[in-house]
Amino acid sequence: MEDPKVCLSSLRAQRSNLPDSEVHEIASSLSPLAMTKASVGFTDPDFGKALKDPREQTQSRVILVATVHQPNDTLGELTRATLPKLQAVYGALVFLCSQTTSAGMLALLRASGATVHHERQQPTNLSGIGRVRRRALRLGLATGCDHLHLCDFDRLLHWAALYPNELRQVVGEIANYDLLIMGRTERAFATHPPYQAETEHLANLVFSKVYGQERDITSGSRGLSRQAAEWLLIHSREEGAGVDAEWPLIVSRFPELRSGYILCEGLEFETADRYQREIAQAGGLERWLEAQSARPELWVHRLRVACEIAEAALRVTESSQ
Repeated sequence: MEDPKVCLSSLRAQRSNLPDSEVHEIASSLSPLAMTKASVGFTDPDFGKALKDPREQTQSRVILVATVHQPNDTLGELTRATLPKLQAVYGALVFLCSQTTSAGMLALLRASGATVHHERQQPTNLSGIGRVRRRALRLGLATGCDHLHLCDFDRLLHWAALYPNELRQVVGEIANYDLLIMGRTERAFATHPPYQAETEHLANLVFSKVYGQERDITSGSRGLSRQAAEWLLIHSREEGAGVDAEWPLIVSRFPELRSGYILCEGLEFETADRYQREIAQAGGLERWLEAQSARPELWVHRLRVACEIAEAALRVTESSQ
């Protein structure tokens, strides 16, 4: 193995777009074998196949790593009812909570025995999503897991509450892949309001043309092996929503990594779960969705997200040519 200081220096040179603090966090989460691969630029996908990673794997079951942004306690009751279901499905629960997540939600998650990390800084709009998800990967790897399920918290709550059997089946598939992309069935996708469905369709369309296969990559849920997660920490550079496109494209560069794709009913529109009072005041879900879809700022926001993802797909493809 190379000197850790040499490996860190090489990693820092490759990740010059990131602050030193993130480079150090990435390095601390990688296995010695992964750090050695990082130091040589990772140009040879066969490098190190014969070497044994000395790190002991202490958790063989799939763990959950969920990103949480809950400024209020509207999902408190659903969370309290759903946490036992999650504990029954996963080997461990890890929650990465935004700076503005409410004290009540933080207390509820901690009381469950889960590992809870509270961010000190809040990402600005879309600009920090990539960093948040890389941090989530690092926290997952710190558990010693073999595989992890990275998912947005509100989506996961909805899935576990309404489609628990499907969630269990999908989690059972994660260990069969290095990257399991979780898309939505046609029915589930159609439950989203137009400002989200139409713009996400465009992002998925561009990605699918670049990837060569039709994929829904904007559901906020994916399964990863330890090896894939380590390689993503080495190579991922997108700071915003572009990581949705970047990660599958990075994994596709390495033939030893196996990617899969599964369509899920439980990844239907979940945002309404936290607006039950507003929905009742509007006269029902359909009227509330109509009112939301009439707001131009929501369309603009979703268009920006779609553009970030589509542009990232082109950037990653061009950089690998």
